[in-house]
Amino acid sequence: MSMKDVMVEFSKRGPKCRAETERASEHLPLGSPGGLGMFVLPHELFIERGEGCHVWDADGNKYLDFFCGDWTAALGYCNPGIMAAINEQVAKGTTFGLPSVDLGAELAGLINERLPSVEMVRFTSSGTEANQNSLRMARAFTGRKKSAKLSGGYHGSTDELTIQNAINKPDDIPAGMPIGAQESLVLLPPNDIAACKEIIEREKDDLAAVLFEPVMGVAGFIPNTHEYVQFMREITEKYGILLIFDEVVTIPMGVGGAQGYYGVKPDLTTMGKVMGGGTPLAAYGGRKDVMGMLDFRIKDPKLPAMMIGSTYGGMPLCLAAGIAAMKQLTPEVHAHLDKTGDYMRDGINTLGKKHNVPLQATGLSQFTGIHWTETEVVDYPSFLMSDRNVIRNIMYALALHGSIGTPMGQFLNTTPMTSADIDFFLNGLEQALRDIDLIS
Repeated sequence: MSMKDVMVEFSKRGPKCRAETERASEHLPLGSPGGLGMFVLPHELFIERGEGCHVWDADGNKYLDFFCGDWTAALGYCNPGIMAAINEQVAKGTTFGLPSVDLGAELAGLINERLPSVEMVRFTSSGTEANQNSLRMARAFTGRKKSAKLSGGYHGSTDELTIQNAINKPDDIPAGMPIGAQESLVLLPPNDIAACKEIIEREKDDLAAVLFEPVMGVAGFIPNTHEYVQFMREITEKYGILLIFDEVVTIPMGVGGAQGYYGVKPDLTTMGKVMGGGTPLAAYGGRKDVMGMLDFRIKDPKLPAMMIGSTYGGMPLCLAAGIAAMKQLTPEVHAHLDKTGDYMRDGINTLGKKHNVPLQATGLSQFTGIHWTETEVVDYPSFLMSDRNVIRNIMYALALHGSIGTPMGQFLNTTPMTSADIDFFLNGLEQALRDIDLIS
């Protein structure tokens, strides 16, 4: 079967999805309300419902879902505890603008138990918003104007943070960038201690913060080394630069998130995705002296007062879902996610070796990325060696065999998944490689 045949077969099994793509595209760019999608051509997958680790599209096709609501539904769809919390809060009201009894304080306390570095927290509705606000806090706290991120790091759609975000081409400056945005950003090579030391020491007097993902998500869940993360903590502390961990994706990576895994205490942390239990909830938080700028009652008089609000930040409905989600992320659940993730990555790498093809997997815990390159993928430059067209073709073919992830080949395991589900995925992946003539 050629790639053309795969596309024809994909189109055949989705007449309702194809019709919905055409109808929605009249008023929605790409036919997608929020801009997220899987395929676009020949049509998008329009999802009718989800349950556990599966979704069904408008045509009734069932998929083992590793996209899981753009990495938000790690506990599965229609999780009973989350659904009960949502239904109970809906009966009281979805949001009031004013704080709701108990919810914010309880979730903040749960976060602090897991991440002791987060002494105070402010809720938002998206990870983009959390990252944007954390950088603004850092600039106000330090009086410096520049921020740094890792090449290949993804932090949402804030202007300067879209530069070298593993989606755009490395040399592309996204359209619509305002004056000064590019100049305010310092790019750091991941896992390169010597180069980062030189850059940070050169920029230290202007650098307010280093924002980075300990595990680089969009680049294929590539972990930074323990030595690199520890170095980043030491050099930022030395020069009074705030270290911000973007844990929007990795907060469920064990009870202590990625910072617990690395044994490093950042100054600020941004969080989201799983934390909202599938609802639009994110947060930024950290040191009390920094976050205290948001509270005129406790702030240091030498620091500026800040007002940052969010209409839907801390929405009671989302806080209730978040509390239910966080309470279910127990050590036993994390151990299960780690086990299925290891099993999946081992299976993918075994497939590559079995057929002598350059298929490889990266990741940690429940996070997995696949790549098509002879070069071992350990950082952003090696990630760029992977053939994205091949990966995208694999994802089309894989959907015909009942599994979906992201178009770039990232997968997130969810708690309802078992080793039998992973075997189903691996069998489908092998057949997908055969369908598009990557193996015989």
